[in-house]
Amino acid sequence: MANIEKHLVLNKYLLSLFGVTEFKSMQSELANTETEIDSEGRTHFSRRINSFSGINREKLPEDKLREYDRNIVNYTNKISFRRDKINLKYFQYLSVLFSEIIFDNIKHRKQDFIFELNEFLRQYNDENNLDLIEEITENDLKKLAYWMATGSGKTLITHINYYQFLKYNLFEPDNIILITPNEGLSKQHLTEMLQSGVPAKQYGGTLSGTMSDNEVLIIEITKLVEEKKGGGVSLPVNVFKGKNLILVDEGHKGKSSEEQAWAKLRNKLAENGFVFEYSATFGQILSENAKKKDILKEYAKSIIFDYSYKYFYLDNYGKDFSVMNMPVNKVSDTKFRETMFVANFLSFYEQLIIFNDFNHKARELNLEKPLWIFVGTTVTGKQADSDVLQIVNLIFKMFNDEEWLKDTIEKILDKSTGLKDENGKDIFSDRLKYIKKKNTTVKKLIKEISGGKGDFEIYEIKNADGELGLKTGENDYFGVINIGDVPGFKKELEKLNIEVKPDSFTTSLFDKIKTDNSSINILIGSKKFIEGWDTWRVSSMGLLNIGSSEGPQIIQLFGRGIRLKGKNISLKRSAAKEEIKALETLNIFGIKANYLETFLKAIKKEDLDLEEIEIPVELQHKGKWKKLDTLGKDENKKFEEDMILRLGAENPFIVLDLTPKVSVYDASNRTANGINIKTAMTDNKGLRLPGNVIGILDWDYIMKELYEFKMLRNYWNLIFSKEYFIYYLLSDKYTIIVNQEDLIINSESDVDRVNNIVLSLLKKLLEKIYKDGLKRYESDNLMYKKLEEQLPLFIFEKGKNKTEYKIFIDKKKKKKIKEINDLIKDLNKLLKEEDKILPRVHFDKHFFLPLLISDKEIDKYSPPALVESEIKFVKELRDYLKDSGNKYKDYEIFLLRNLPKSGVGFFISQGFYPDFILWIKGKDIQHIVFIDPKGLRMSREINGEKIQLHINIKDIEKRENKENQFLHSFILSDTSYQNLIAGLTTPPLKNDYNENNVLFLEDSNWQEMLIEKILK
Repeated sequence: MANIEKHLVLNKYLLSLFGVTEFKSMQSELANTETEIDSEGRTHFSRRINSFSGINREKLPEDKLREYDRNIVNYTNKISFRRDKINLKYFQYLSVLFSEIIFDNIKHRKQDFIFELNEFLRQYNDENNLDLIEEITENDLKKLAYWMATGSGKTLITHINYYQFLKYNLFEPDNIILITPNEGLSKQHLTEMLQSGVPAKQYGGTLSGTMSDNEVLIIEITKLVEEKKGGGVSLPVNVFKGKNLILVDEGHKGKSSEEQAWAKLRNKLAENGFVFEYSATFGQILSENAKKKDILKEYAKSIIFDYSYKYFYLDNYGKDFSVMNMPVNKVSDTKFRETMFVANFLSFYEQLIIFNDFNHKARELNLEKPLWIFVGTTVTGKQADSDVLQIVNLIFKMFNDEEWLKDTIEKILDKSTGLKDENGKDIFSDRLKYIKKKNTTVKKLIKEISGGKGDFEIYEIKNADGELGLKTGENDYFGVINIGDVPGFKKELEKLNIEVKPDSFTTSLFDKIKTDNSSINILIGSKKFIEGWDTWRVSSMGLLNIGSSEGPQIIQLFGRGIRLKGKNISLKRSAAKEEIKALETLNIFGIKANYLETFLKAIKKEDLDLEEIEIPVELQHKGKWKKLDTLGKDENKKFEEDMILRLGAENPFIVLDLTPKVSVYDASNRTANGINIKTAMTDNKGLRLPGNVIGILDWDYIMKELYEFKMLRNYWNLIFSKEYFIYYLLSDKYTIIVNQEDLIINSESDVDRVNNIVLSLLKKLLEKIYKDGLKRYESDNLMYKKLEEQLPLFIFEKGKNKTEYKIFIDKKKKKKIKEINDLIKDLNKLLKEEDKILPRVHFDKHFFLPLLISDKEIDKYSPPALVESEIKFVKELRDYLKDSGNKYKDYEIFLLRNLPKSGVGFFISQGFYPDFILWIKGKDIQHIVFIDPKGLRMSREINGEKIQLHINIKDIEKRENKENQFLHSFILSDTSYQNLIAGLTTPPLKNDYNENNVLFLEDSNWQEMLIEKILK
């Protein structure tokens, strides 16, 4: 996210007018300002902003800000037309104020304004080492975009923008069109616009009848087409001729095919007009389209306001949230999926009884009755693939298998689910505290959810499109399934012997969810109701099979759940005691919800709010690169052509862990370092496949899948057989961490499950064997290459004709950030000095400077900074050479840090990338030395691969047979000799290590020993 925000140049320009560089500066100044209008008709925001010390008075004189404020008060009065008086929150006020500044400048001084924007852009790009955003043109100012969290009032901003546009009258619009993602949101917008006094109507399939002046036509993007073919309600965009004012609400899906088609339609409508665009998901859209620079360029010059979720949450708006997520497992794990479902059910039940027990307090805080929603991605299809079907089947089981429900609940409440956190505690130990105080029985649970006794039944609601109702006996409906394909879904239910009865009298249950005292407690669907649904009730959410393509939609769905009215419609969380806190928390339970992991990591990153700083790097001694050799791949040799890889010679040990890894994320337990994502796992032991199961497996299926895997991975030279796999499965060369019952076969479905377990194991085996074979082949075929050919591969990513480190530091450390930014402006000081501002080592014989040292005040380095043993090595080598006078005057000595993966690596049975390459070059001789200064506790055996590289590397030297060119390898142990041999019965002598090119950094003369061993 940080990179995206950095590119929002229009937003950064507007912030600069107020003397700030980050929105947080305005946030801290305005967040607690009163929202009411004072006795003079001015907002308190206006008075506070006018007192900012850094404000640009030339561009924002006090009387101009007062004029903008009067306009904003006027707009606010207009949208209060049929509502209670609206007072804008500070972030809503700022979004409108930023719009005022843009419109005023476009209307009255457009060319000067464009010139000023480009002057700012040039300076901003220089200061931040950016060059993505090109010159701003008049056409770029025909679109304004607002990145605002769900629940932050985008709808009100939309209505104010409508009035703003008409006031500034950039042109007389021939059509005003509001584009929405679905019909439900269109209906909501129609209601809201009429309440704000905005004339509007919803497209119903025809444009018959006249539009009143400045009336807004509300239409779903799905009904717009480039060219109409046949009948239906679709509408070609060329119907809307002339200059159009377009308002777009959540016009992104994230899927590139849809996105490109929709963008084309939006652009066609707006080519001669003006666009307002509103979204909570710009961050996800721009991240997922990171390679499409044109999209980022477009929105960098149009997003004028950024109040994305992190700002919304840090302002204490909306509900807290707690997440438990079990990502996709290669093998279905019914037990833990059911445990997560019942835990989700219990968390909702707890909220329901707290709401009843503390109803007076809940009403005072405008907390509404909790609602449990469950969302999948598919409704019908193969039985196992229908997410909504799995959800309904679990609810059916909940009502019809009392013993199973009772047993699962007891395990959750008794902390014996088998899911442990890193401290060995059950992940539900500190949860569901209120339920644990109650004398809860399964019958009470079911009655509270369903409203009474009776058999569980499902009805098709004939008077409501796409609805099925859930009820028990003669009680009111307690749940509704909201889907598109009811007939197909009914057929899938019939396969499970679940009957669907008709109901021809009841009206829409979905519409009743928002009514007072609604009996609906559960809503199940397939994402149909994600966008624009405005209930305040959602308190518990189950997600099933949410993949990467649903990213933006998950952000929108998440937004449905964090909506909170708050006391006096503050939208804020209260500081109430624990029970009420549970009602102000959204509980999310994800099963196979992979995007949820991505989302959580993004929030964790935002929560830390890191500043990215680019540290310039200067490459040194370039004239020497063509005279020095290093090792590199022989590009003329092809592994897949030269080597036939037959299985059987080596059998690597494979660990296949199939237990669920549940991520636990509690936003309310925030620390100064942000929110931690904890991972819970089972304590299952490793198992092998029972011998009697191997013959039952479907080997035709397994072999077919493995051959397809081989083709997909391009493992052309890999030869395997069924006999080898059977031999491997009977060996002790693998372990499977899984529930024991998952390896037992009693039915056909068990065979399918075990087939997939074996398939996962064997794929992992093939991948390991192939990758190891490839690395070994490349290592065996290393050859001499000139350093100038290899250098760019293992220093830094090159781009924009520069090399650089990237460091990331907490934005709250403003003094540190300023000191570092000041330092990098002085290149001579950066490269040649050492200080604590940005810890580094200066060694003039190193091929790039600076060499950064790891500092606890800096959160991340890319590439990584030097650690303690590396620092000791570089400094002591530097000092030794400096103090040696003319001892090595006949040699040129150079050093280069060798980065993992991209540098020079060696492989026998495992990969090894020495940390440094040292060159000692005489007149007719060259020594290339690979050095690794590290602790040796984990690899202290003299016969170990890392140590024995000093012998194996000589094979390359002999093969290359280059006169007076020598290869060496050394380990510089940061572990002292005494600590290294501790516990060994017959420890090697220190001299034994030295003879095998292991030197100890504790020895004061290690530098002399190193160089003398090389030169002897």
